[in-house]
Amino acid sequence: MKKLAIYALLVVVTFILNFAIYNLSFNSQATPFLHEAQRVESGLLMLKTTLPAYFIAAVVIAAMFYWLGRRR
Repeated sequence: MKKLAIYALLVVVTFILNFAIYNLSFNSQATPFLHEAQRVESGLLMLKTTLPAYFIAAVVIAAMFYWLGRRR
């Protein structure tokens, strides 16, 4: 159970880190050039596409760590 909690925490931390990097870069690069309506539309699209993709990436990274840890 302890190992599962560690890998779940790894998923959450990786997800938050990936999303924070994306959000920071998007806000600094694209947001100043968008109108308010475009920002809302872009934000909704980001929630529908980027969040699930980052969650899947976080799960894959945690699975890789688990697999590599098991091989030792």
